[in-house]
Amino acid sequence: MQETRVQKLTLAHPLTYHREKFGFNELIRIMLSEPAGTDSFIKFKISYKDAGAVFEYLDSGKKTPLTKEEKDRIESGFSPIIRSTDDTEIPAATYYFEQFPDLSEESLLTITLSGLLSRKSNSDIVYLRLYKENVLELIMQGFRPCT
Repeated sequence: MQETRVQKLTLAHPLTYHREKFGFNELIRIMLSEPAGTDSFIKFKISYKDAGAVFEYLDSGKKTPLTKEEKDRIESGFSPIIRSTDDTEIPAATYYFEQFPDLSEESLLTITLSGLLSRKSNSDIVYLRLYKENVLELIMQGFRPCT
């Protein structure tokens, strides 16, 4: 049995992005060539069939690395600057949250997200966030509303 690393996380401010449409595997390929600090997400609606969870694409977006001004503002305790091109978001809320040690393939999302999917929630939404930590590391995080 896999040890669960699911925690609760409250986002005090939304994570905002410029809307771009891409699938999960395409996003991984795109993010591998992006500069460190690039942030992206995909929003899925989950339904269940006999074969397991089905992920229906709803939305996606990407954000270029933060500027020095944006970093300084956040580090000073102020809310992040919402860029004029930001037109989609992961809303401020409390989520079940998990960070994954390895990236997955879209066909393995049910297994990868099993810890999040097993949490009681009235929401059928899951957000996957990919963040380019540095030149070599791409971090994947899952968010599922606690409501």
